[in-house]
Amino acid sequence: MNKGQIAKKYSRLLMETVDVSDIPHIIEELKVFSKLITANRTLKILFESPIFLEDEKDKALKNLLSRLNVSPQTDKFLRMLMLHGHLFAINEVIVASIAAYNEKLKKMTALVISSITLERSYIDRLKNALKELTKRDIDIENQVDPSLLGGFVVKVGSTIYDNSLKGQLRLLQTELMR
Repeated sequence: MNKGQIAKKYSRLLMETVDVSDIPHIIEELKVFSKLITANRTLKILFESPIFLEDEKDKALKNLLSRLNVSPQTDKFLRMLMLHGHLFAINEVIVASIAAYNEKLKKMTALVISSITLERSYIDRLKNALKELTKRDIDIENQVDPSLLGGFVVKVGSTIYDNSLKGQLRLLQTELMR
């Protein structure tokens, strides 16, 4: 099973076994755990290597989770991931869980890449326009990329709207090359 399949499996499991109102908190706890594992090479090796026994991994996880003070649901979920040897896919599980949660609530996150940080009023206008277009509640995440020169690129789900100067120049170049 690849990471994508594993992520979908566990995100579905999380959605089915946990109350919807608890999911954002669990996802945040999973993110904290994931950042800790990513930042600490020793922990990463411990949890991902077949060299260590399940008992050793379980003791380390128990100790780590008690220090992080995670909820019982997060504790149980991470133990299950570890028991089945899928802790290596934690980042993909988090992404899939966020997507499943947003789908359940009819929400989407739009990534807006612009050459400068967008003003709040512009973000609100963009949010309303995307809400009309997608018929869903939209959360906006703004990323700055000075190489765009001007304009912006919006990614909503698998759809990309490129209204950047860089994108327009690329289109012009393609047309001229024909």
